Amino acid sequence: MSTLGERVKVLREQKGWSQADLSEETGILQATISRVESGVIPSLKSENILKLARALNTSADFLVGKIDKMDFEDSLINDPEAKYLFRGYEKLSDEEKKMLRNYLDFLSSREERGGG
Repeated sequence: MSTLGERVKVLREQKGWSQADLSEETGILQATISRVESGVIPSLKSENILKLARALNTSADFLVGKIDKMDFEDSLINDPEAKYLFRGYEKLSDEEKKMLRNYLDFLSSREERGGG
């Protein structure tokens, strides 16, 4: 199982953020984020875990390793982009939903072939 620091670093990098960016989003000192990511500080106060979870669009349980993978509901609750996409999907007609699923299948197959 990965550590808090490893999870923070991976999620931060997925967003394309520097440690300074994450510090600005959370109000947590960049030096603290650096020490968390390097494992010098293995845990944080719950308020800081929650700040990181919000900024990184994840759950506190995922960050601290209580769960290994966020489920759909966690993603929907914690990721504004997922909320936007789901709300848009709900508004589509049955035919439009079918077209979107076909497009997603197309994109997924392109990625698997290395074309994405």
